[in-house]
Amino acid sequence: MPKTAQQTIRLGNIDVTVTRKRVSRVNLRVRRDGSVAVSAPARVPLAQVRAFVESREDWVRSARTQALARQAARAQSLRDGGTTHLLGKTLSLSVEKDLPSGSAPYAIRTANAVVAHVPRDDAGPANVDLALQTLWRATLQEVLPPLFARYEGQMGVRCTGVRLRIMTSRWGSCNVRTGRITLNLELACHPASSVESVVAHELCHLLEPSHNARFHALMDGFCPWWRDAKTELNSLPPTRPVLP
Repeated sequence: MPKTAQQTIRLGNIDVTVTRKRVSRVNLRVRRDGSVAVSAPARVPLAQVRAFVESREDWVRSARTQALARQAARAQSLRDGGTTHLLGKTLSLSVEKDLPSGSAPYAIRTANAVVAHVPRDDAGPANVDLALQTLWRATLQEVLPPLFARYEGQMGVRCTGVRLRIMTSRWGSCNVRTGRITLNLELACHPASSVESVVAHELCHLLEPSHNARFHALMDGFCPWWRDAKTELNSLPPTRPVLP
């Protein structure tokens, strides 16, 4: 069987996707959308994987219920009269169904709110979310350049490029081989100090690839408040995907 082959097992009414990977042991996780996934070595029989999953059924069901509730709450907030976040501030959300069918959604910030413009025939939360992403991108494109310039100068490093995209479980990543940094678009929801800490974190990886004592010492020197920022970021983790 190829090491990337997938199988499906049933846990009551829940489908569990089993992916064969080059891993040392069986790993079980409940994704943010409520789906359940297992990665397992090719050598482990499916019956053994099934027994492993069944032994953790109570945890799976609890974690899945929580994940689905979080996603439902987020979908509810992505409607006219809901709320959203921008650079640490909670703002009211207005949804304007004023675009022709098939138009790309977008959002703007007014004095006290965020206005999402979406197609007249589809004002669902997925389109509102796409609208917000345009505002997040524009916000980060304004905030990030001076941060990178300052920290690159202080650290004596230089990244080769910055990419912004939705990330499901991380705030950023650094390819130490190419020097390219990727940041999560949802960082725009957080205070500027938290955004700054992630920039410092990823640039520090150009000096120290791992999260060892030297890395933490570098972060203490360049961004002393990084632990407070980490706590703040963990209070509003990435929320992908949005349910229809």
